Amino acid sequence: MFSKFGQQLRPLGNRSSSETKKEQSNQKPNFQITQKRQRSESRVNQNEDQKQLVQSIQAQRQNQRLPDLNKQQKQIEKSTSGLDLSKKPPLLKSRIIIDSKSKQQQQQQQQQQNLTQSINLRSQKDETIQHWHQQKQKMKINYFSQSRPGFDGLLEKTNQDKELCLQFDENNYAFAVMDGHGMDGEHVSTFVKELLKYNLNKYYKVFDFQKIFFDIHQRMKLQTEFGCQFSGTTLTLILLKETNIQCGWVGDSRAILVRKNQNQNQSIIELSIDHKPHQEGERQRIEQCGGVVDTYHLPSGAPIGPSRVWAKGAQFPGLAMSRSLGDFVAASVGVSQIPELRQVDIVNKEDLFIVLGSDGIWEFLDNQTIADLVYPFYQKNDPQGACQKIISEAVAAWKAHSEGIDDITAIVIFFQYEL
Repeated sequence: MFSKFGQQLRPLGNRSSSETKKEQSNQKPNFQITQKRQRSESRVNQNEDQKQLVQSIQAQRQNQRLPDLNKQQKQIEKSTSGLDLSKKPPLLKSRIIIDSKSKQQQQQQQQQQNLTQSINLRSQKDETIQHWHQQKQKMKINYFSQSRPGFDGLLEKTNQDKELCLQFDENNYAFAVMDGHGMDGEHVSTFVKELLKYNLNKYYKVFDFQKIFFDIHQRMKLQTEFGCQFSGTTLTLILLKETNIQCGWVGDSRAILVRKNQNQNQSIIELSIDHKPHQEGERQRIEQCGGVVDTYHLPSGAPIGPSRVWAKGAQFPGLAMSRSLGDFVAASVGVSQIPELRQVDIVNKEDLFIVLGSDGIWEFLDNQTIADLVYPFYQKNDPQGACQKIISEAVAAWKAHSEGIDDITAIVIFFQYEL
C-alpha cells in the first residue's frame, strides 16, 4: 500500500552543470607541453572533490530524518476510508485524434455492444435468481425434538441428555444431541451445549468440526464448577446446509438419513457410526496409549456387558465408548475428543427425513425399526408425533430387557417438497 520513500541528494557546488558546460565551451584547447602535467593535476583535484562530495553526502544522510511510516499509513487510510478500493480507476482518454464521423460510428458500435452484454447478463442473472427461488420453494424443513429422563429402578434419574436445534435461515440449520455420563454428566452436557451454540452462531458458515470440538474439550479443563475427570458427554452435530448434510460426532449418539431409492423403497444412510472400544481402529489407538479394552467380568470371570476402556492394571474408568468430550482420565489412556466427519449431498424429492438421538433410542431399536416407525408420521408431516412414537417404543423396549431405563432424546427432521 505504501510507495517507496526516498530523496535524491544533489552534489554540493557553487555553480550549476549548465554554467560549467558553457564555460568549458568558451575555453580554447591548450596544446602546450605542460598538457600532461595539467591533466594529472586535474585528476588529483577531481579525486579530492569526489571524496569531499561523498563525505558531505554521508553527513547529509546521517542528519536526514526518515519519514514516519505510521503517520503516512494513517493519512492514507483516512484519505481512502470513504472510497471503494475494489473498483477499477477510470481509464484515461485516448490522445489519438479521429474524425467526428468515425468517432460517432465507434460510439454507436460500443453502445450496441454494451446493450447486448447487459441484456445477456441480466437474463442470466434473472434465470439464476428464479432457479434459486424455485429450489428454495421446493423443499421445506419441519422438525421437532423431545427428551425424557431415565429411571434407575427406584427413582427417576436426572436427565443428562441435552438437545440443540438452531435455524439460521430458510436453508441452514444445526441439530445436536449430547448424552452426558458420570457423576457430573448433566453439567458437562450443559457446558458443551452452551459453547456449541455460541460457536455455531459465530462460525456456522466456516464451521471447523475438529477445531471447535477440541477447543470445547480444552475449555473444560479451565473451569472449576464441576468435575470432568470421570464425567463427559457424547456430541453428534448435524449441519443442514443448502445443498448438503454435514455430520461430526464423538461417542455413540447416532444420526441416520432415510432416502427413497429407485424402487420407491426406503434406504438408510448412516450419518454417524457409534464409537465403540472394540472397533479395530479405536482399539489400536487405545492400546497404543496404554489403555486396555475389555468388558466387565463377573466373580466367576465370565464377561458381561459391552466393551469398555480401562487403565492398565486398574478398575477405572470403565468407559463404554472410545471417543467423548471431557473424561480426562479416559483421555489419558486413548479415548479421543477428535470427531469423525461425514458429508452427504441432499437429493431433492428423494431425501425424506433424519433421525438424531442418544443411545437410549438405539440400545434396543435398530435403524430399520426407527425408519419404519417414523415413515407414517412423515406422510402426515407430523414430526412431533414421530418423536413421541420413538420415545414410547424405546421405553417399552427398555422395560422388556432391563430393570432401568436410560435417558432418551430424539430429534426428527422432515424434508417436505412442494408439488
